[in-house]
Amino acid sequence: MKNIFEIMKEYGLEVPEENKKEFEKAVLENYKTVTDYDKQTEKLNKANDTIKANDTAIQDLQKELESFKDADVTALNQRITDLEAEKETIKKEYDDKIADRDFNDMLKESIAAVKGRNAKAITALLDTDALKASKNQKEDVAAALKALTEAEDSKMLFGEPEPNIAGIGSPIGTVTKGGNQDSDAAMRAVMGLPPVTEQK
Repeated sequence: MKNIFEIMKEYGLEVPEENKKEFEKAVLENYKTVTDYDKQTEKLNKANDTIKANDTAIQDLQKELESFKDADVTALNQRITDLEAEKETIKKEYDDKIADRDFNDMLKESIAAVKGRNAKAITALLDTDALKASKNQKEDVAAALKALTEAEDSKMLFGEPEPNIAGIGSPIGTVTKGGNQDSDAAMRAVMGLPPVTEQK
């Protein structure tokens, strides 16, 4: 399987070697892999299959119950009640997982839209429980993020990433007149340069 840098290279995009770790870290913080997504989907599908299986079991028991109209059906009624309760529990867990996944995706997109530099740090500053419970999640998330971009203690978490400034200078230092001329001459000799002659 190709990694992200190989895929980008095929489209004419290359990340310098010194920036690859930071780039890879940013990608992992903001995007889930296909494997992670497939695992979540598989769990949700299993829960859905269990719900369907419970529905079938309930229907079968109800048919069986009808065939025993004159018999004592307390146990069958209790079994139906238990299956209904189990179904509701599983359905709630299923719905909660779907809601969490959708909320997290929306939150990451919103953080990226306001140029958040560190999604985990920004998320930690938000009251995610209150935002999840909101009827206007997207608008409330946007308002909460706006407040963080303006607050003195959190505004540094937003904005364009700081560029890596390469240092400029001579690898052997600066040779200046004055001082010890013997060391200057020795340095030039090591480098194979002719000695400096003073112009009159």
